Amino acid sequence: MNQVSVSPRLIAAIIVVLLLSWGLYASIEFYDDRVESGWTAEARHNPYLAAQQFITQSGIEVSDADSLIGLDALDGAGTLFISESNQVTNSRQLAQVMAWLERGGSVIYTADSVAHGDDLLLQEFDVEVDWRDDEDEDQEETPLSERIRDYNRQIEEGKTREEIAGSFGSETSLTLVEFGDDIGDLEIEFDDRKVLIHPYISGSDHDSTRPQPFSWSFSDYGVHMMQFEVGDGLLTIVTDPGIWTSYRIDEYDHAYLLWILSSGEGDFAFLRPVLGDMIDTLILRNASELLIAAALLILIWIWHMGSRFGRLVPRDRSRTRALAEHFSSISHYLWHRRDGEYLITPLRQRVLRRASLGIADFSRAEPAEQMELLAQRCDLNADAITRALQDNDFNETTFVQKVKLLKRIEQSL
Repeated sequence: MNQVSVSPRLIAAIIVVLLLSWGLYASIEFYDDRVESGWTAEARHNPYLAAQQFITQSGIEVSDADSLIGLDALDGAGTLFISESNQVTNSRQLAQVMAWLERGGSVIYTADSVAHGDDLLLQEFDVEVDWRDDEDEDQEETPLSERIRDYNRQIEEGKTREEIAGSFGSETSLTLVEFGDDIGDLEIEFDDRKVLIHPYISGSDHDSTRPQPFSWSFSDYGVHMMQFEVGDGLLTIVTDPGIWTSYRIDEYDHAYLLWILSSGEGDFAFLRPVLGDMIDTLILRNASELLIAAALLILIWIWHMGSRFGRLVPRDRSRTRALAEHFSSISHYLWHRRDGEYLITPLRQRVLRRASLGIADFSRAEPAEQMELLAQRCDLNADAITRALQDNDFNETTFVQKVKLLKRIEQSL
């Protein structure tokens, strides 16, 4: 029976290779590297893109509009979110929104961020906007050195950077939005510098025939959201639409509130100013062939108009040409530029001048009579003389023939 013998050197080599492989593997450090590429162009142009995607994932179709002009075209929409109050600027647009509400639509409306005097929808519902004074402006600012020491102390305590950043900010005042036992209370962080005022809520004199809110939500600083029933529809007025932008929709219960305010029927329409692309972006996207053609035309025009290319060669003054060669070069140049009329015009003028001097009444005769007079005087064909003096259709053969005929007429005169 044969026995297979294994060399000790081979075993030692295998062990060394395995040890080296294990050492190489152990020395490799595996890690995940995440690179933040920033927001896409669509997200930068549309601050409500995250909200639209959230609504879409909730099973509700989303549409975009930039003005109330397309309101009638949004027949399938059940909820209309108006991100800026300057969308309702005249009585016709106000009537459009009111008709939308009467038909059972749900409108989420943003109170004017500057003033309420020109806000027709707020005037219709007796809602005013007030800006509160920032009491913190009068407080003495904390010195930078003390803030740095406080930051280092919190780092040593094991706090995260997000927690430390929140501790340096102003105290958050949350608005509690109540929806009953089925949904519960939602915490919303509205901008507390702007509040809503309504006579019915403040307890002042209020005309009972005017619309009055059936629900309102407030923080320590005032009311930030109120709701009105209009016909079969619902009007929700908020002070801060920023809670639904892509920056803040993931905070607190902002996304949940938007979903609750959406109508159970129809699509969700966002009415917001649309930032159009620059003209260069539109051309690159839709007319790149036009740019290429324009660039080629410019290059061809530069090539055609350019007098010379390359370096300027100095003129060699040691070599000259005869006067006849100079005239011949000029004639060839004019001939190649289709300037045959320029070459033959002086000879025609000499012939006509001599005919005026040598033939009686030639200058006072009509052009046709002049040709007949020349034909009689020179004993030539009148049609040939007419072509020689008036025809400007040249090629090499006809040009030479016309020059010879004009020379013969000149000698005959």
